[in-house]
Amino acid sequence: MDVVSEAATAAGRAPYRHRLELLAAGAVEPHLDAWAVQRGLDVAGPWRRTYGKLRPKRSPWALLVYDAPGVPTVQVRLLEADDDRAVAAADAGDLGRVEVVACADDSALPGLQEVLSSLDSPRVARYHPGDRCTVRGGTDAGARFVKVFSDEADDQVEAAERWQASVSGVLSFAVAEPHGWVERTRSSWYGVVPGAPLEPLLAGPEGERLSRRVGTSLGELAVSGLLPSRVDDSARQLARTRRQLGRGADAVPALTDDFMRALEVLMSAHERLGPASLVPIHGAAHLGQWLVDDAGRLGLIDFDRFAMGEPEFDLATFVVELLATSGARASGAALRDAVLDGFRSVAGEPDPARLELYLVHKGLGRAARAAAGLAPDGEERARRQLGELAPSLAALR
Repeated sequence: MDVVSEAATAAGRAPYRHRLELLAAGAVEPHLDAWAVQRGLDVAGPWRRTYGKLRPKRSPWALLVYDAPGVPTVQVRLLEADDDRAVAAADAGDLGRVEVVACADDSALPGLQEVLSSLDSPRVARYHPGDRCTVRGGTDAGARFVKVFSDEADDQVEAAERWQASVSGVLSFAVAEPHGWVERTRSSWYGVVPGAPLEPLLAGPEGERLSRRVGTSLGELAVSGLLPSRVDDSARQLARTRRQLGRGADAVPALTDDFMRALEVLMSAHERLGPASLVPIHGAAHLGQWLVDDAGRLGLIDFDRFAMGEPEFDLATFVVELLATSGARASGAALRDAVLDGFRSVAGEPDPARLELYLVHKGLGRAARAAAGLAPDGEERARRQLGELAPSLAALR
């Protein structure tokens, strides 16, 4: 066997696979431990990766976020060895060079340190290096979630309108109460939406009822009369999916033809769409955004993509993730029907052509993210998902 040729072929198919295997095997953790020792920090438990992004053909080629008990949340930048910025970074062998930076020292978020210092027992809930960080902590007035942005992103006016719609009953679900924008720290302050994650309940006996209520909630939002300033129409959705497929192809060149053929199908389907009236949409209504409290009331969080758009996109976002969960697959058709029944009971019949198109959009997005993800078997997962989508793509032709 020609081992060199086989290795070269594998690298051509998935050039990041070896690095991702090292990452999965724990190659970064010793550098995190060394960083903590240099700063006199006592790591009281295992490191946990909470965010990761592969950046094909760029340096850093990966951005990661880790936390552990007793230490601050950190970002890890994996740079190519020939990157001029890598001179001061630690040598990580085949991973390239590694930089570890506390999230509070992120130069793109100059207000984060002040926000962390102002809260009691602050905890980083979500951190996207160089972009934004969401922190939970206590104040004299109660618990707060604070979003710290890299740019001027004052969303409090629209948040106040959503809150009023929720407390007045226009929206039956709970949303976060806004508590002000602080320009100095570029931070938006919110109350806490009560409840626990909805997802574990959807595979149980209450799954259909709760799925119907999600559909009803999305219908209420669509007819609420709210007027978000952003627009996220079909052209922007197509552009977003094109970018996702491009990243997937960059990460796994062997999938380029499959992704480009799928994109051509999408583009043709978009050309056949008629005009649509835009309504308020959440923009990212996936499973992780939904909560349910002890009284059974739903909550919906993270309106970062709140926009005027097509409600079929919200429906497809939820349904595709719902059908992909292992516990819900056995009753997937019933759950999907329940979501749509809930929506149409409030907002009328969704456009079937648009809904099917966006279901394919979201399925392709999942496949592209698998290819451009941090799992070493991303190519295999992406191929499997593309195979599952084949009948739907054929139906769009």
